[in-house]
Amino acid sequence: MKSVSKALSLLALEILLLVPSCLSQRVERGVKTSDQYWAETGLSSKELETLLSDESCGLDKKSFLACVNSVTSMLERYNTVLDFNGEFREIKAKDYETLTSEKKELRQWEKWIDANSEAKGGITSRAAIKPPFSFLKKLHELEQQFVKPQERSGVIAQGINGFLSVYKDPHTYIIPVAQYEEVISNSEAKQDKLGFIFRRIQGKIIIKKVFEGSPAFVAGLKRSDEIIQMNGKLAASLLPYQLAEMMRLRNSQRLSLVVSRGGEKRYVDLLKSDTVYPSVGSKMIEGSQRLGLLVLNKFSKGTCQVSKKHLTSMIEQGIRGLLIDVRDNPGGQLDEAACIANMFVKKGTLLFQTKYLDTLRPGETYMADEKQIYFGPVAVLINSGSASASEILAGSLKDLGRATLVGERTFGKGSFQDGHIWGPNSKVALFSTEGLYYFPSGWSPQLVGLEPDVPVAFNNSESQRESEMFFNPIKPLDTWTGPQTLAWLNKSKCSAINNGVALPQAGLGRDEDDRSSLLAEDLQLKEARSWMMCSTGAAQ
Repeated sequence: MKSVSKALSLLALEILLLVPSCLSQRVERGVKTSDQYWAETGLSSKELETLLSDESCGLDKKSFLACVNSVTSMLERYNTVLDFNGEFREIKAKDYETLTSEKKELRQWEKWIDANSEAKGGITSRAAIKPPFSFLKKLHELEQQFVKPQERSGVIAQGINGFLSVYKDPHTYIIPVAQYEEVISNSEAKQDKLGFIFRRIQGKIIIKKVFEGSPAFVAGLKRSDEIIQMNGKLAASLLPYQLAEMMRLRNSQRLSLVVSRGGEKRYVDLLKSDTVYPSVGSKMIEGSQRLGLLVLNKFSKGTCQVSKKHLTSMIEQGIRGLLIDVRDNPGGQLDEAACIANMFVKKGTLLFQTKYLDTLRPGETYMADEKQIYFGPVAVLINSGSASASEILAGSLKDLGRATLVGERTFGKGSFQDGHIWGPNSKVALFSTEGLYYFPSGWSPQLVGLEPDVPVAFNNSESQRESEMFFNPIKPLDTWTGPQTLAWLNKSKCSAINNGVALPQAGLGRDEDDRSSLLAEDLQLKEARSWMMCSTGAAQ
């Protein structure tokens, strides 16, 4: 999530609202550009030159592909690709299909290696390779042709992270210590945002979420709006990096959009502003049964304590059920996820465990160590952007029979990372994958994700997840093939759903709330509310 490698920037397109921007031209705490943070570290090309040496890139297939990903990660910033002859050329529309994920692009290079190998049937993964061109020379050419002095450290970091994504795994990366402390781990960091999340769905750019109070919200953008144009350019024809550049507004204060809603075109101007978007929000959903909605945007330091305040307030207002929204929440602190899960289960309950890739290191067990504060029914809204700590919270509650999951299959990141100062540069932190986490019944969501009990797709979308995006994701030694939860033993009529059969409505009529814009614009939330109304009605 936090890596600046090309592969992770693709995921960031789906969570533009949730990851702090660092892209404003202003130099204030938490509002510096990523390049400015990197410039402060003084990162030079020395370490990358070592990685891209002819000897290093020719060790084996994985090393070669790591070198490819390093160079292409840097080039994409300049709308440029590396062809099989080692030449630079401008990105064309036809390149999009292979540029949508690290995995797709590197599979093309892998096929090319095998096709041009003298060995029949291609080369083995451990066989040495003689690169057809020097990656080190490509680095120097890239620096001379494209890189400006003020962005040099940032570009080098992209190259290192691109290499690590393949040679190690997609979630091993380097990041400036100051950027991590001031922005990533800071729940109150300033964020220069337009306030909406979009993604490409069946060739169209569709808005998934609009953050309340943001410029997009004020301008009237809504979930499911299709973006036709961005600053006069056809949005659907823009490549991922180009879309990201549009959102950054490096030299402008305004983004002009043409959006379509119900076949009607709308012209919208968005003015960027510095806003502190909270990690937690809540709403009351009124109706024949009063329900609470707890929205978790990220798991940063202090998220649990803020969540407790919101939940306590809703309990005092007499909620009969709780909806927890972790859609498009990329994760964060494991401890925060464990603390929030603790609010819904009794003290002493096993929440989840971690196991290290180094089998000699003992894992950790996360237990509920405080009293349970909410005992009513819970539904958790999930989608393909729910990752890491979001999957921990949703999966633990599902596994323990405390929650029903509504929405789409999650991202499938079951790994955890530890950070420490990077040896070559004390101003840079290295986050490396240390192991995987496992739910109480013994399975990990790594590469699998969480399947919803109530499947509700967003615009029939097909989303990229951990298993589809990355070339070398961590693979669990014990891949889970059984049921995802033990709660299936106690399925009720309210959770054995949505196989073409409408949910029981528990006496719910078409009350005013059911027609509210909040529910009308969000089918996943509406279905979660229907399940909750059924559940609370059945409990009466």
